[in-house]
Amino acid sequence: MSNKVLDSYKEYQNRWKTSIRLKGNHWYSWLWYFIAFPFVWIFYNIRDWRTAVIFVIVFLTVSSEVWVPYSIALICWYNEPLRITMLSVASACWLFWLGPGTPFLVICISLTMGIKALFNKRRKK
Repeated sequence: MSNKVLDSYKEYQNRWKTSIRLKGNHWYSWLWYFIAFPFVWIFYNIRDWRTAVIFVIVFLTVSSEVWVPYSIALICWYNEPLRITMLSVASACWLFWLGPGTPFLVICISLTMGIKALFNKRRKK
């Protein structure tokens, strides 16, 4: 992320936090801040191609429990018990991650944020 974008992001976050602190009863504002934070971070960081690549790698890695069994089932089409087992496992994982309340995207975003922070920290040294 370029310094200009990073500075505008930090300034935006600081202004948002300051406005929350100035309110009297502000627990709901903090709740909204922490709910919206990953999406605001993605909005500011998606401009960087490195973040997009990291997100795709993280997404493919985290979702591998779905696509690897499907791939094994396609490769081993001749082995009936293995194919049925792999299709069952992949379908069960797929249904779990598509269910309401599962934090799949939040996990991907937080892992991307962590990896990006490590890269930024290492780049500054």
